[in-house]
Amino acid sequence: MIVKKTDNGYEFSTYTSEGAFLVTLTLSDAGAETIHMVSVRVPLSFTPLKLRRGTIKKAIGNQRWQNFIRMRKLDVSAILT
Repeated sequence: MIVKKTDNGYEFSTYTSEGAFLVTLTLSDAGAETIHMVSVRVPLSFTPLKLRRGTIKKAIGNQRWQNFIRMRKLDVSAILT
C-alpha cells in the first residue's frame, strides 16, 4: 500500500489481491473519506463513493494506520506500508 500526501488530504492506494483493480481510499483534511476503484484490465472506472468516518482505519488495519499517523507527524510526503 502506498500512502501519499495530496493538496487536500491523503491517498491510500493498493491493488486488489487478484490485481484486477486499483483501489484508492482518500482521507480529506476535513475528515471526509471516499473510495475509488479503477479496473486495470479494461477501461472501466467507478464513481468515487463516500465512506463513513473511520472506514479507512478499519480497512487498512492498525499497523498501517499507525504508520500513517507517524507519517503525518514527521510530515513525510509518501510511504510504502
